Amino acid sequence: MPFFDLLIGSVVFGYAAFSLYRYTQKAKGGKCATCEIERTCTTACDAADWDKIIAEALQKDPSAFNSNTKKD
Repeated sequence: MPFFDLLIGSVVFGYAAFSLYRYTQKAKGGKCATCEIERTCTTACDAADWDKIIAEALQKDPSAFNSNTKKD
């Protein structure tokens, strides 16, 4: 029985080590490396001017966001 326990323990800790290694490798690659659609993505996330996009979103009329909601 101790051999079986060691085998199960080594499998669990081995997978944990593998997952941690994979996570650190993706983290080193940046945000596009961790994206699910990285292989088919055609946009450049770094090219977007996020300050401008946020400013434009804040200037829009807030009621425009609620125009699709049902009013009673």
